[in-house]
Amino acid sequence: MSRLPGTADEIRARVPPVLDAWTFMRENVLRAGVVDTELKELCFRFLADDPEVTDFSRFGEREQAALEWARAIAWDSDLADDALWERLHRLFSEAELVELGCAIGFELGQQHWRRTLGLPPRDS
Repeated sequence: MSRLPGTADEIRARVPPVLDAWTFMRENVLRAGVVDTELKELCFRFLADDPEVTDFSRFGEREQAALEWARAIAWDSDLADDALWERLHRLFSEAELVELGCAIGFELGQQHWRRTLGLPPRDS
């Protein structure tokens, strides 16, 4: 049961500018933009502890690098060493790195917020 009644969007709607900001971010960065939506979704599932995303070897080099960066952003910034950054710069444009990093950070915050409300980290 949610610690505030309602869905995540119903809770956000109690402060209309919050819902507006969330809607803008969701539509323009999380679900659209320069980075493939499927790659962002893979990172978001990893942040939500989806067991299907734990074995990085199942994925291509680009996906593995994105997942390793998501791990560094979420749990251990020391993992973002020179070797990871070299791979990221080889596999992604600067615009893609900015968008992907922002999307990962924003999604991580949303998942933590949802959990504090007693909601699942992501909508089904």
